[in-house]
Amino acid sequence: MIDPTKSANRNLSSSIRQSIPLRAGFRIELNAALRKRLSKIADKFLDNEPALCSTQYFGSQVNCGLHSEGPALLIADQSEIALFGEPESGLLEYRMALLGEPGDMLVLSHDRNEDFEAYLGDYLGIDDLEVLLAEKSLPRWPLAKRCQHNTELFEAICRKARDTGVLSIVTYITSGHIWNLAARIAKETSAQIMVAGPPPRLAKRVNDKIWFSNLVKDVLGQSALSPSIAVYGPCALAGNVKRLANKTERLVIKVPNSAGGHGNFSIEASMFRDLSLTSIRTKLLEILSGLGWAGNFPLKIELWETSVLVSPSAQIWIPRINEGLPIIEGLFEQVVEGPEGKFIGAIKSQLPKSLQQLMAEQAMALAYVFQQLGYYGRCSFDALVSGTSYDDAKLHWIECNGRWGGVSIPMTAANRLMPEGEEYQFMVVQKSDLNLPPRPFQGALNALRDILFKQGSREGVVFLTPTSYESGSGMHYMAIAETLKRARDLSRQTGQRLMD
Repeated sequence: MIDPTKSANRNLSSSIRQSIPLRAGFRIELNAALRKRLSKIADKFLDNEPALCSTQYFGSQVNCGLHSEGPALLIADQSEIALFGEPESGLLEYRMALLGEPGDMLVLSHDRNEDFEAYLGDYLGIDDLEVLLAEKSLPRWPLAKRCQHNTELFEAICRKARDTGVLSIVTYITSGHIWNLAARIAKETSAQIMVAGPPPRLAKRVNDKIWFSNLVKDVLGQSALSPSIAVYGPCALAGNVKRLANKTERLVIKVPNSAGGHGNFSIEASMFRDLSLTSIRTKLLEILSGLGWAGNFPLKIELWETSVLVSPSAQIWIPRINEGLPIIEGLFEQVVEGPEGKFIGAIKSQLPKSLQQLMAEQAMALAYVFQQLGYYGRCSFDALVSGTSYDDAKLHWIECNGRWGGVSIPMTAANRLMPEGEEYQFMVVQKSDLNLPPRPFQGALNALRDILFKQGSREGVVFLTPTSYESGSGMHYMAIAETLKRARDLSRQTGQRLMD
């Protein structure tokens, strides 16, 4: 039996799990005056929404945090993000295994891939995971809800929590369903449950683009945002599109609680300049509905930035207040495609040092406010750097990802695989919408055997998931190397071989 008090309350440097190493990429200090100003901003948000950081409903045995010892329940369910579909439509559930340790449980919505699980152990040293299947119950049920209603599955989770007295839940996003699952496990087992993320109401807010923009404006000022407006109904949508269509060539309509380009709809402004408001409203609603939008407001309208130099993100870990300042682990440049800005990969930021420092300082200010609000765990802030050159570039913050994601999981896995203190580069590739024949994952291993990363090596290719490769719809991997040039070369070789 593990002592939950010792496990949960150690200093951050030792309390984080071995599979989630934290490596500060920047050392940012906040003076007393700035901390006071930022704390007042946090207080304003808490005054407006007193229950923002509350976990009282879930009981005293359930809290934000991570046990440094004991098992974890790993859940990578994206279905609770707007426009992402059912769990079965996702192809990324296995990537959460990269955060696992022996004795952890990984929940899937689809059949196991024993070849991939063997690969994790043989090449990366990630083995002895208990893989559990959360079969489909009712339509749209997320995995956390399935875990409660599948008796055999729920008992398997509870058995492990009873045996150790503790359980950490490490999940893509800490929704209300996740917290309800944590409360039910605690009630059934009397174990101390730690949820590695923010309380559910706060998780919902930080992942909302409009809420985040309001916070950025308070912390950094209006100039830190792209020109935008929130609209709360069809008439306001039509009126503002008509007004803004005369100021730009392209507009982006965003579903505030979606992610990864799924909720970004790019439209040509010229289509609407000469239309009546009624026609604009009808046309917009048809376009948005056809793309999967459910008709919910508000929406966010942004002017398209035409001189974007790069789309960086700040990857952050936010500890509890008594464990120190937020940790800026790194800045990364997202590789996106199409007018909607669909994420297809990432590399470590190549921005000039002065811009990197500015971005890290602003990210720290935002993260500090999050921490004062009661936020815990993984977080990233996405931005745009635009201008004719880096000499006159402007930094605009566009959204918060209050969850694990396509950069933070590979980054954490790479930090886990590479020795601390050793400089390295990596490139993430996450391609979808390919049209290749279905094939077994073992074929990918055979094709890349000479360049696969092996535990203890210094470079190579790491598969992040097997599912899209096997279905023929995509590929998902990262290349680790000493230099970015070598990482790009490994990535290029991998893509060519997997396409053959």
